[in-house]
Amino acid sequence: MERTGLRSHLSGSVPISIALHLIAVFLFLIIPLTANMVLPDPYSHLPDYMRVAPMPPPPPVAEMRPPSAPAATAPANPDVAPTVAPDTIAPETAPPNTTPDVGAIPSVTGVPGGLGLVVNAPPVPVVPPDPPRQSGPVRVADLPVMPRKIGDVRPIYPEIARAARKEGTVIMEAVLDTTGRVTQLRVIQSVPLLDQAAVDAVRQWRYTPSLLGGHPVSVLMTITVRFTLQ
Repeated sequence: MERTGLRSHLSGSVPISIALHLIAVFLFLIIPLTANMVLPDPYSHLPDYMRVAPMPPPPPVAEMRPPSAPAATAPANPDVAPTVAPDTIAPETAPPNTTPDVGAIPSVTGVPGGLGLVVNAPPVPVVPPDPPRQSGPVRVADLPVMPRKIGDVRPIYPEIARAARKEGTVIMEAVLDTTGRVTQLRVIQSVPLLDQAAVDAVRQWRYTPSLLGGHPVSVLMTITVRFTLQ
């Protein structure tokens, strides 16, 4: 009995609930769509005028000045070529002679505006500079004239070399002073048994003085002494 009464009660309340929902939908959706809605006019809220920035003032008008009178024409330069043909042509006149009379002068040649050259002038002698002085001995090949031997001493053949039948050539490098005397000797090709005899003989030799550029100089030369058995 209780279940039957509950079922009948629910079946009677469902249609009422549906009807109430339909009425709510009609009130909230259908009626607003059919009603005449009045929208506000946006232009009614705008002011009659709006404030804007003032216009900049116009630029000042330049003062109009009357045209000035033309300047006086400068006198024409006689050296400038004319651009307008003249009415008449005046005869040419010779320029005045402004050269002073200074008498006869020697004939001069040259470039205008430069230095003049006197013709028939005596030549100026040119003296060559002195050659530099030599600080050391000069090689004999650099001299204009080779020294000549004026004092000769023959070397003495050593007895020990003669007994050993020793022959050979001794070559020495000698230095002559400004008077032609042998002051230094150095053996550059040696023969052991004959060197001293060659040095003793060459130290006594004499040569003519040597000149270079008009000045006496010492000389470096090579001297050769040959020893042969008779």
